[in-house]
Amino acid sequence: MHQIKITKKDGQELTYDLIPSVRVAFETHFKAGWRKRLIEFQMDSDLWYLAWLLETKAGTTKLEFGDAYIDQFEDIDIILDAKNG
Repeated sequence: MHQIKITKKDGQELTYDLIPSVRVAFETHFKAGWRKRLIEFQMDSDLWYLAWLLETKAGTTKLEFGDAYIDQFEDIDIILDAKNG
């Protein structure tokens, strides 16, 4: 399964599976397929939005999406499972 890995400023790494409900929420918000949008636009903000959706769903953040949420982290990465595209 595809995953999003975020690194907090204290070095803690959090990895979330990119579950179907979050992919659909992303596509609904941006009116585009998540793979196509990530490949064509290559915007960090898209990765941060996915991370925020995942953390909101997991109950690990109550912050709105924006600077306050993003600024608590150091880095973000997507881990793609090659067998699924």
